[in-house]
Amino acid sequence: MLKVEFINPFLEAAFEVFEKETNLKLEKGPISVQKSSLTSQEVSVLIGITGQIHGQVIYGMSSKTAKKISAEMIGRPVPLLDDLAQSAISELGNMITGLATVRFSEFYEDLAVTPPTLIIGTNVLISTVDIQRLYIVLMSKFGDIEVSIALREQAISDDLRIISHRRLAI
Repeated sequence: MLKVEFINPFLEAAFEVFEKETNLKLEKGPISVQKSSLTSQEVSVLIGITGQIHGQVIYGMSSKTAKKISAEMIGRPVPLLDDLAQSAISELGNMITGLATVRFSEFYEDLAVTPPTLIIGTNVLISTVDIQRLYIVLMSKFGDIEVSIALREQAISDDLRIISHRRLAI
């Protein structure tokens, strides 16, 4: 089951990372439950989270917004979304997700972040199978960033935890 409490660590992390890396102030826009599994933005960064909570987070934005943000990060104009600009946008998503998982670590153990996957193109199907998505719009002077959070708690029984700890001790 999707928990609304999963939103705040991502919001806090996004505000902090954007201000530090791009000098941009973000504003929180609408929050909703997303029905579609299709990307609506031209540039999307997909990052997985594993551990006691697992799923995916997708950061989507227009190509124009991605160019402006990456230009601010790398300190030079970005007329085309080249390899360096793509890397900057991917790393931005990685930093936000990583910081959010640090904030989750107070309540959840053994969290890990997968390497980012950059997707360029609209109407790309990204299925989270049976995990609902919370959808948040973050507004900046460079354009909107859409954050789609599809996470759920991993049910790990105490018996499995004991077994896994014994395996680590051997």
